[in-house]
Amino acid sequence: MRLINFERWGNVPAMAITSSMCIGGMMLFMPVLSLIFRDLGASDLNISISAAAWTTAAALSQYLGGQWSDRFGRVPVLVFACFAGSAALALASFASSWLPFLFLYIGFQFNHAVQGPVFSSTVGESVEPHRRGRAFGLVELCIAVAAAGAPLLGARMMELTGTQQLLLLASGLWFGAGVIRYRMLRETRPDIAAATGFSFSEVVRGRLLSVTLVAVGAQVMLTLTKWGPFMALHASDSMGLTRVQINSFYALGAVCAVFISPLAGSVVERFGCYLTLAGGVITFGVGFLFWSMQSSIPAIIASYIVIGISFQFCMISLGAFRMAALDDDIRGKALGALGTLSMLTAAAAVPLVGYLQRFLGPFTPFGAAFLVAIAVFVRLIAMHRSGDEYRGLEVSTITPNQAVGRPTPSPGRSPVRR
Repeated sequence: MRLINFERWGNVPAMAITSSMCIGGMMLFMPVLSLIFRDLGASDLNISISAAAWTTAAALSQYLGGQWSDRFGRVPVLVFACFAGSAALALASFASSWLPFLFLYIGFQFNHAVQGPVFSSTVGESVEPHRRGRAFGLVELCIAVAAAGAPLLGARMMELTGTQQLLLLASGLWFGAGVIRYRMLRETRPDIAAATGFSFSEVVRGRLLSVTLVAVGAQVMLTLTKWGPFMALHASDSMGLTRVQINSFYALGAVCAVFISPLAGSVVERFGCYLTLAGGVITFGVGFLFWSMQSSIPAIIASYIVIGISFQFCMISLGAFRMAALDDDIRGKALGALGTLSMLTAAAAVPLVGYLQRFLGPFTPFGAAFLVAIAVFVRLIAMHRSGDEYRGLEVSTITPNQAVGRPTPSPGRSPVRR
């Protein structure tokens, strides 16, 4: 099958700009989302259950996003999700108690997550395989800039105006991203994708089972740490950090991620996405476990930096991993199925870990995430040694090192997948 290829970087610049707007909008309030729920009257148990609810909604939307993107195209899904997410945030800003806020936030998370399968496809399908590391690196660089600046802006706005204005600003950013995507994005869906069938059960059979284990493990690890409710609660209750400090230190880690993004993209292209993701995952798990045990400000700051850098390596290599591990004709549907299974597992993990935390102590979420990181690391190393990353490359263009799973720089054109 012919690889979709546009001149230079295709949709990458537009995706970089609009993704940074969407993530920047989220990061205005995400570091203190659990505390917003508290302000609206939710207990810690309510927050854990709420996190499971919005994660479940996001999980279901991933499957639909994959199906819709292969049927209707990548661009319609990306554009509509921005407009619908913007409306949900605007309405949520006027909620006076945690339950209506939860329902509206579930709507927002549905539209955020429905883009998950489409994001990787739109970026990866716009460039040749040998440019994917740099393509995802550029997009994640722009996202990291937004993730660094938005918490600082959010901290300042919380002091001056309150959280309602944060949500309204985030809504405006999402609406603007939708307009830009409508005007600038070009369709990348392979024609064969619309006609190819795919059963949900395929992701738990054969070689796709290993891909599923990595995707599920990475999602659970991130949900128990950076993306879930436990980080903000632990920083406030166990570390004694204020909301402004939480946002500011979070932003510091994101600033470091900005500078590491170009290097991470090059590392992916040099060593392959499987090895890079394995290294990023284990470093992230260790970094978060270290962070959870700190009490001094210098150690806390250092751990935020480690978390920010390793998270960026994870995100860039994870995007490239999804492209390398899934074939063109099933990519959208498979990504949707993987996203659904991953997020449903994470949705179940959050309240379970929240319950166990009451008996095992405040470090429970981060210890559990570390164990998951080890499991993902082991699976990725096994896949790398089996040569899974290069299974679809033309035999005539594979070097001896690549044939055994050890990539080497290629001075010429990158091999093209069938």
